[in-house]
Amino acid sequence: MIEGSGLIAQAFMREGAQRLHDTCIYAAGVSNSCCRDSYEFLRERERFEAVVAACPADTRFVYFSSCSIDDPSVRDTAYVQHKLRMEARVRRCPRHLILRLPQVAGRTPNPHTLLNFLHQRMTRGQRFQVWAGARRNIIDVADVAHITLYLIRREDAQGETVNVANPHSTGMLDIVRAMERVLDIRAEFDLIDRTSGAHIDVSRIEAALRRCGIRFGDAYLARVIDKYYGDERSRTVAIPAGMPLRPSLFLSPAWQL
Repeated sequence: MIEGSGLIAQAFMREGAQRLHDTCIYAAGVSNSCCRDSYEFLRERERFEAVVAACPADTRFVYFSSCSIDDPSVRDTAYVQHKLRMEARVRRCPRHLILRLPQVAGRTPNPHTLLNFLHQRMTRGQRFQVWAGARRNIIDVADVAHITLYLIRREDAQGETVNVANPHSTGMLDIVRAMERVLDIRAEFDLIDRTSGAHIDVSRIEAALRRCGIRFGDAYLARVIDKYYGDERSRTVAIPAGMPLRPSLFLSPAWQL
């Protein structure tokens, strides 16, 4: 079964993961890494508890956490602390599988994703900030689904916490330049002398990457941006009424469900 209806849940639905035997893909919860609302965190916890209570005791629970847990610059944020608490709860499930994700790319109206933020700012001609020393890790949501399903179907992965990420993080300025090339737009931004980001160990998924034929490299970022934004250069992401777009929103280690 798949719990959730957002970006990640839909990717697994397209792969037929809802038919997995004795496995729950839990892809529901707080989608904004800037969230500080304790009610939203409580709601995720309560929803998870309700799903656990409704499932057989031998169900494998796949829970999506965040690679930002290993980033010292954001480890003390409310969002990361919430993810740590959720991981501790999920580990009480005998057949748990915790997958930590970086910045996930896909077609979604969620304004909190890095690439959607950049797309919005650039297509609207709005100025934003770029941290010169910041690095972000981008992975296609389709690749997240392929890697995860390989771990489940071929390796029967359970009882562990795994980073599912791109082996190569990219500087923020390079990400902006890649978006500029795809959109054929010159971004307006201020370059700030600040750094953030942490190394992500992906040695655990090396076999999955080979078997799934996923090739990360210099061209990967451009392919992903072109896939989701190249054919819609004039597309704008629908932003809910009253939701602000902060100039440095994309600097957070946001990922989405």
